Amino acid sequence: MAIDYKHKKILIVDDFSSFRRLMVRMLESLGAKDIDDAYSGDSAIQKMESKAYDIVMCDYNLGHDKKDGQQILEEAKHRGLIRYSSIFVMLTAENTMPMVMGAVEYQPDDYLIKPISKEMVTMRLEKILKRKTDFEDIETAVRNKEYLRAITLCDERAINIPRYMLEYLRLKGDLCITIGRYDEAAAVFEKVLSMREISWAKMGMGKVHFHKGEYLKAKDMFKSVLDDNKTYMEAYDWLAKALQELEALDEAQKVLLTAIGISPKAILRHQTIGDISGKIGDYDAAEEAFKSAIAIGKHSCFKSPSYYTGLAKTMIKKDSPDEALQVLNSARNEFKGNIEAMFQTVSMEGIVYKGMNRKEDARKTIQEATRLLEKLSGKVPMEATMDLARVCFDLGEKEKGMQFMQNIVRNNHDNDKVLAMVQGVFKDSQLEEEGAKVITTTKNEVIKLNNEGVSLIEEGKLEDAIEYFEKAAKGLPESKIINANAAQALMMYMQKSGTNEKYLYTASQYLDRIKSIDPSYDKYQKLLNLYEKVAGSSKKPDA
Repeated sequence: MAIDYKHKKILIVDDFSSFRRLMVRMLESLGAKDIDDAYSGDSAIQKMESKAYDIVMCDYNLGHDKKDGQQILEEAKHRGLIRYSSIFVMLTAENTMPMVMGAVEYQPDDYLIKPISKEMVTMRLEKILKRKTDFEDIETAVRNKEYLRAITLCDERAINIPRYMLEYLRLKGDLCITIGRYDEAAAVFEKVLSMREISWAKMGMGKVHFHKGEYLKAKDMFKSVLDDNKTYMEAYDWLAKALQELEALDEAQKVLLTAIGISPKAILRHQTIGDISGKIGDYDAAEEAFKSAIAIGKHSCFKSPSYYTGLAKTMIKKDSPDEALQVLNSARNEFKGNIEAMFQTVSMEGIVYKGMNRKEDARKTIQEATRLLEKLSGKVPMEATMDLARVCFDLGEKEKGMQFMQNIVRNNHDNDKVLAMVQGVFKDSQLEEEGAKVITTTKNEVIKLNNEGVSLIEEGKLEDAIEYFEKAAKGLPESKIINANAAQALMMYMQKSGTNEKYLYTASQYLDRIKSIDPSYDKYQKLLNLYEKVAGSSKKPDA
């Protein structure tokens, strides 16, 4: 299958201009016309933001202390800057285990060792394109959030294109997990495993068990994957998740330390090691993990203030409060202008000051955090808010602490796990009875708020309902029932009055929120069906 390069949009990323020119000439000799190049990771991301490339050929090493090829790939995938049908090829002059494992974890379509010949490039790209061409319409459906249509297409293609049957089944299983259809996903993976013992199918089945709360079965399945393949890195992370749910934290730490030994550049894994190590009192391991996350995250899209606050909390445990404050000062400089990051940083500063008995400084952080929280438009960083509430209660600022806890309850009034954590904070602060009343009252407030909006829908006052739930969802962005009814009001209005792009986009945003909170939420499944009907009707040609 010869590639028609003439209509392909191609990006070459390399810090050496001579190599970029070489690659441009090579691709032009194959007929390519639309070729861009970038000398750095930041430049590559900027170009990918403005153009959807069909082929990206990216060097792994782009210079000391700069964003590398792995970080470009992880950011492009995280932000949706490359499509399923896009081809991402990693180029490298080195072949060390950390580089290979780091690159493979984020699954480029291929990686080539320099020097690179025209014949090698042609052969590899043609092989990849053969596999990807038949998936383009499925990808379009996923990109348009038409997940049920994408699943139907997978079913059809698995029958009609048998050579790619397993890939379609794999994609279908992953899509079913994505939208919380766990029983359907299990049926897919069981079908594959009845034909052949395949690691990805075991992995999928393990995820199904995990999402259904069957943590022992999940643990056994992930262990089975690793018995087959010690370098299946995703299995380490999910095995650790299952072990954490089973409260086997020491074992979870060992699993992740093993994984870091194989692939040391996985930033989120370092953070998890830090969190777990702190919980089991292994503060040396926690310190090392958070410091690694900060260093690796310098040029990563996953850079987070939680690495700094985690390290600061660790230094408190190691009786080094001055060092903790230095870490938090670094976070202030690193995340200037980021309100959520500043809130997390200030909250941790309050804990440090309280531990140092600097009560006046601690009170000042409470005031600063309160101002920041008001600017967050309802988005509540839960752990930081709970930590801050503890500081308030310890300093006798009970009313302020109650306000912080109410914010959490409002956004999570139907999340039993979060509410149990809230009750734990009240219990630790000897406010168990009063806290229980706050939880009940706040839950009832949200239920009443939601019911008033539902009444508008039932009365057919859809425009009023849209406005009502828009305000409610802005204040409660993590409440799945509020987001669900906000989406429903928009789609019912479009069913009645015709679709418009603004309402369709807004409804999709509400659905995305629900998916991130609880994809198995029964109303979410019904809303997906309704969304696809509404979105589909907007694409039909006029009669």
